[in-house]
Amino acid sequence: MVAAREGISLILSEKQPIRIDDIYKFRIPLEPSLHPDGKQVVCTVERMDKKAKTYYTNLYITGTNGRSLKQLTFGKRNDHSPTWSPGGNTIAFISKRETASQIWLLPMDGGEARPLTKLPRGSVSDIKWSPDGKKILFLFHPLGKEVKIDKRGKVETPVYRHIKEIWYRLDGQGFFDSENAHVWVANTKSGAAKQLVYGDYDDMLPCWSPDGKEIAFISFRHEGWRFRTEEQEIYRVSANGEKVKTVNTPNGPKEDGLSYSPDGKTLAYIGHDQPYKGWGVVNAVLNTVSIIGKNHQVHGKNIDRTARTLTLGDITPSFLSTSPIWNPEGNKIFYGISSDGRQHIVEADLKTGRAKIITENNTVVCTWSADAARLTLAYNGASLESPDELFTLNLSTGVTKQITHLNRKYINGKIYSAAEEVAFKNGRQKLMGWLIKPPNFNPKKKYPFILNIHGGPRCQYGRTFYHEMYVLAQAGYVVMYTNPRGSQGYGEKFAKAIEGKWAEPAMGDLMAAVDYAVSLGYIDSKRLGVTGGSYGGYMTNWMVTHTDRFKAAVTQRCVSDLSSMFGNSDVGWDMSWEFGGAPWENRESYLKWSPMTYID
Repeated sequence: MVAAREGISLILSEKQPIRIDDIYKFRIPLEPSLHPDGKQVVCTVERMDKKAKTYYTNLYITGTNGRSLKQLTFGKRNDHSPTWSPGGNTIAFISKRETASQIWLLPMDGGEARPLTKLPRGSVSDIKWSPDGKKILFLFHPLGKEVKIDKRGKVETPVYRHIKEIWYRLDGQGFFDSENAHVWVANTKSGAAKQLVYGDYDDMLPCWSPDGKEIAFISFRHEGWRFRTEEQEIYRVSANGEKVKTVNTPNGPKEDGLSYSPDGKTLAYIGHDQPYKGWGVVNAVLNTVSIIGKNHQVHGKNIDRTARTLTLGDITPSFLSTSPIWNPEGNKIFYGISSDGRQHIVEADLKTGRAKIITENNTVVCTWSADAARLTLAYNGASLESPDELFTLNLSTGVTKQITHLNRKYINGKIYSAAEEVAFKNGRQKLMGWLIKPPNFNPKKKYPFILNIHGGPRCQYGRTFYHEMYVLAQAGYVVMYTNPRGSQGYGEKFAKAIEGKWAEPAMGDLMAAVDYAVSLGYIDSKRLGVTGGSYGGYMTNWMVTHTDRFKAAVTQRCVSDLSSMFGNSDVGWDMSWEFGGAPWENRESYLKWSPMTYID
């Protein structure tokens, strides 16, 4: 017995705290694609390379029984977007192995992966097999002709840029060039690729009709489209690239998925009909419309949650879209929502228009796919206790099963306290948050405290393994993160609460979180800190100019002056929708809600 106890102590003593450089140890599964027979899942696994200071992704495959995990592609490259052929004998994926991204095919009955296409330099995305497996649909954005390449094959930075549009760059993507993303198809035998759609517009979210004769996609093919970012329309084009037809739908954003019904007569999409209310103010919902633009219907309003994946994390992906998935009978659709710090898959009944959550209570799904019979869904998901893994959901029984354990060795070697979900109030308003305590926590001690505020503003924190928060807790802080009013995931009224007045009632809710934490008895009220990024940086700035309770603050990639954000950030000009015009049209509002105004 003594030896056994000593062994247990030895095992515990070998566990290490969570460190900032653990980011190089995480293995994050992404983009699951379920085999048509539902027995295997192919996905990408992302890792960060310390020496190269970049991320790499390779393909992996595993059984839906949780066995036989196998790596399919290797090397320091980015293989991504895997998708099974209709017959289940080939995997198509995108890879950039020289200077240009191409579609590759990997035969699963033996043989090496081979490039299918020979496209010029540019970016490939949204690959989808035709129903008969003879073609692959994709988006292709060729490199702008004005872009110069040096002798090493790298893009040269120009001496100057001639900016002609108000929206000319995007953080994480860079400056836009003169080309556009358009719908293409490639022959799966010869690799011959053909552009189907043309024009000075971008196309999005293409999908095949069930008979393979046409393709639907989303775009906005009108003058000033770069500025009119919430007026997308649905279009149809034949698989041979004949005339593009418009599908009449209510005006509004359509950015999160598009799919045909099994009989090919109806289209489902995610969006809403209230453009220019401010980003994230209005819930995105499931819509259906006939392919000739009639019988438009809205589904799932009964749950009052946005049909977008807006849960923020530093290893869990955000802002991903999965197109609506129809059942074989065409009377139900599966899609995703953000709700109460979770992300759920819901089932919409097209006869009643109502939707219900079908995933377990604490689920955070990111992207998902279905087998051909719609009996099983596979998804990559997050949890408070561990970095992301793959799961399956049996649509008949409702049973969820974790099928990968890519990060089990890492977790088993760490000592930490998993985040605790907490509930508190600001007056009558119910609020939700999460607390992380330092390892070896002692409730009789007094700990310094950090409040971490999310960006967006209309996003949410949730039940994810948030590496940054655990690193701060390991340093001896009690860390709290919460979703004040203005966050998404708690209904449209909650998200609208800060419309045109970003700081309130958000500050009151955030200070209620601080008061709640102090009331627990183990927080040192004289050692309070606050931090956040983007909108979280904005609120950090606002709080330190409106209260003296915090002894330290770190504002990250912040907003301090709304007028300068309007003119200098990538998409700041869209604030005119929320703040009643441009800064020169409503100067008083921009000054009132800018933290910079209140610096002594």
